Order: sequence, then C-alpha cells, then structure tokens
Amino acid sequence: MAISGPQWVIEGLRVAADAVLKTDATPEILAIHLFSTDVSIVDGLVAGDLTLINSAGGEKITLAKATWGAASAADPVANIYNSGTGCVWTITGALTIYGWAIIGETSGKVYCAENWGVNTVANGNTVTVEPTTINWDIPE
Repeated sequence: MAISGPQWVIEGLRVAADAVLKTDATPEILAIHLFSTDVSIVDGLVAGDLTLINSAGGEKITLAKATWGAASAADPVANIYNSGTGCVWTITGALTIYGWAIIGETSGKVYCAENWGVNTVANGNTVTVEPTTINWDIPE
C-alpha cells in the first residue's frame, strides 16, 4: 500500500521491531529535527545524510512518550503525536527547510523522515508538523 507523508526507513523499522519483539524495557528517546538538505527519503537514509538545523528556532523537539496516541487498527497502522497541536517551531532568523526526521537520541538512527521540498521561512514565522502521524507501512 503506497502512502504519502513521512516514510519509515529500514534502520528505524529494525529498532522499532527489536523494541517490540525483544520487549525493550527502556525504549530510546526520540526527537524530531528539521533538516536543510534536499534528500530522497529511501531505505538507506542515515542521519549523516541530513543537515540538521540546530539554530534560529529550528532546534530539535524531544517527543514525549506520553503524548503519542494509541496505534490505530486500520491498514496502515498509525500513531499520532500530540493530536491537534503537533510540533511547532517559531523561527528566529531566516531558515531554508526541506523537511523533518525523527531520530533516536542515543543511537542517532533515523526512524522516519519527510521531505516537503524547499521552504524558506522568515524570522517570526512558525513551522508546524501537525499532527505528526506515523504510518507503519514498509516502503514499496
């Protein structure tokens, strides 16, 4: 089933599967990052392929576990983060943003990412990923 929006990548699926199947008692803390690299979201994507934005209001947002909604029972299975609000950045300088990625804080592995295409965001404007919906569907 083809989906639009964020795309899971292989290393993220592996970590998620291990956490579920091996009953990981302390799942990794995740953060959502904006990036300024025009990249294709493909199975082999790694954090080193992305230029993460760490300034001008575009800093990472740590994703609180308690804020994730329960997974849906539909195909594809989906989880929604902070439904109705999402993740919001207020930009304090001009930024060029291509998209966002969810990355493990300890492992540095990319779980999923989305490339919107080039967006230049001016000082004082906001960037919102609303809501952050993660569809558990393997790329076709």
